[in-house]
Amino acid sequence: MNVEERVKDLSYITGVINAMARSDDLDFCYTEHCLERMRERNITVSDLLFVLKTGTIEEYQGVAKHYSRKIHKYKITGTHLYKNREISLIILVEINRLKNPAIKLQDIVTTMWKD
Repeated sequence: MNVEERVKDLSYITGVINAMARSDDLDFCYTEHCLERMRERNITVSDLLFVLKTGTIEEYQGVAKHYSRKIHKYKITGTHLYKNREISLIILVEINRLKNPAIKLQDIVTTMWKD
C-alpha cells in the first residue's frame, strides 16, 4: 500500500504528524486566520507544537478546496500544555508519494478550544 492510499488512515497520519513535529525539520505556515484565532484565544505557538507532537487526528475532512488534489485537511486535537482543556487544529497536509518526504505538514488553518 502506498502512502497516497493511507490518507484516511487516521492512526497512521497521527503517527507521521507526531513524529514530524518532534523532529528538527518541521516546517509549516500559519494562515492569517490561525494567527487571529491564536490571539483571540490566548493560544501560543508552544501550545500548537505540543498538540502536533502529542495530539490525535480525529477527523479526515477531505481534499482541501482551492489547493492541489494532493493537499488534505485534517482535524487534530490534543491537551493544552498547562490548562485542563483540549485544543483542536485544522491542518493541511500534502501527501505525495513522489516527494521526499511523502507526507508534509503545509499549514495550520485555524485553532480552537475543543469545548
